[in-house]
Amino acid sequence: MTNIPAQAAMGWSSPERPADTRSRARLRDLIPSIAAVVVLTLSHFAYGAVQPIAALALSAAMTGIAAVMLLAAGPRHTTFGMLFGAVILAAAALTGLAGPLDRSGASLAVLFAAGAMWSIGYVAARHRSALDAIWTTMIWGSIAYCGWMFASDVATSSAGSGLAIIDAFETPANGAIVFGLMSLVGMARILHIVKQMYSEGLPGSHMIDRLLREGLSGLLLLIVSLTCLALSGSMPGLIMTAAVLVGHVWWDLLSILTRSRSGLLARLAAFTLPLGAIALACWGIGMGWVHDETIAPGIGQSETLPNLQRIAAYMAAWAQSPALGHGLGSIDAVGAQSQTLFNAKAMLAPGQAHNVFVTWLVETGLVGLSLLMMLLASMHGRILGALGSRRIPRTFPRLAIVASMLMLMHGATDSSLDLPSAVWMYALILGAACGVASGGRSSQRNSSHAAKGG
Repeated sequence: MTNIPAQAAMGWSSPERPADTRSRARLRDLIPSIAAVVVLTLSHFAYGAVQPIAALALSAAMTGIAAVMLLAAGPRHTTFGMLFGAVILAAAALTGLAGPLDRSGASLAVLFAAGAMWSIGYVAARHRSALDAIWTTMIWGSIAYCGWMFASDVATSSAGSGLAIIDAFETPANGAIVFGLMSLVGMARILHIVKQMYSEGLPGSHMIDRLLREGLSGLLLLIVSLTCLALSGSMPGLIMTAAVLVGHVWWDLLSILTRSRSGLLARLAAFTLPLGAIALACWGIGMGWVHDETIAPGIGQSETLPNLQRIAAYMAAWAQSPALGHGLGSIDAVGAQSQTLFNAKAMLAPGQAHNVFVTWLVETGLVGLSLLMMLLASMHGRILGALGSRRIPRTFPRLAIVASMLMLMHGATDSSLDLPSAVWMYALILGAACGVASGGRSSQRNSSHAAKGG
C-alpha cells in the first residue's frame, strides 16, 4: 500500500518508474478527473440540472466517466460501499420499490450519478495529481459560473435583458446552497496556502505576495460566490454560510492562533470565532424557520409557521406507507393530495417539503432514510477518525465536514436539497475526503506492521 507522507515528499509518484510510465499514469488519472468536474460545471450552467432531461443526460455522463476511471484504477480501488450502493439502487429500480420508472427515473439517475461522483473523488484522492486537478478545475469552473451569473444579473438590472440570480433557482435556498458550497471551496484553498506559509516560517512581507500568487483563485472564488449568494435573495442562507466560513477559519487555523508565539489578537480570535460561528448558525437557522422566503405575506397566511404546516401534512402522508414510502419522485403528488384550505399557501410554495429528512421519509420511508443515514454516518466516521492522524493532508477532510454542516443546516431548515448539481458537488467533495482518509489509514497500518516486524 502507499505511504502518504512519502508520496507527498516525492510529488506522489514512484521514482522507480520510467518517466513515460509516470506520464501515462498521470494522464490516466487526470483526464477522467477533469472531465468529471467539467460535467459538474455544466450541470451548474444547466440551472442545477433540475429538468429531468438534463438530469438524465448529465447523470449518464458522470456514471460513464466513473466507470472508465474505476476500470483504469483497477479493482483495488472499488470499495464495498460502491458495490452496495449500486446494487441497492439497481434493485430498487428493477423491483419497483422506488416507484414507477416514469416518475422515479430522474431521481434514481441523480442518486446513481452522486455515487459516481463520490467514486471519482475517492479514486482521485489516492493520487495527488488527480486530486489537485479536481480541486483546480472545480475552483476555476465555479469562478466561471459565478461570473456568468453575476454578469447576467447585472445585465438584467441595467438593460432588462438576461437572467437575474434570484430568478435562476426555484427557491432562494437552492441558490444559497450552490454559492455557499463554492465559497467553502474557495476558503479551503485560501486556508491551505496560509497554513503552508506559516509552516515554512515566511516573513510577513512575503505572505501577501505568496497568497496573491498561489491563492488568487481561492480569493476570486470566495469573493464572486459570496457576491452571488448575496444577490440570490436568501438572508438565512447568507448567515448560515457566514457561520460555516467562520467556523472553518477557526478550526483550520486553531493551531496557529494558539501557539506560544501568538499575540493577544490571535488568542482573542481563537476564543471569539467559535462563539461567533455558533451565534450566526443559530441566527440563520432561526430565521430560516420563522421567515419563509418562498411565501409572500398577506391573505392566506396562517399563524402556524409554514414549515410546521408542511411537516404536519407530509408526515400524515408518510404514515400511510411508513416503511417504504410512496416512491422516489412522489413528493409533488403527495403534496398535492395533502393540501387543505388551512395549509394551501404553504403547500403551494415552491421547494416541496423544505426539509430533506421529511422528503426522504415520504419518498423512501424508514428503510430508505435509515440506509442514507447509515451510509453518511459511515463516511463521516471514517473522515473524523482520520483527522486525528498527522500522516494525512487535512484540507479535504475538513472541507467535507464543513460542507456537511452547511448541507445539514439547509436540509433541516429551508431546502429539500432537490438541486442535483449541489448534491453532485457535495458527493465529489465527500468522496475525495473519504479517499484521503482511507489512504491515511492504510499508511498507518503499514507503519505499524513495519514497526512490529522491526
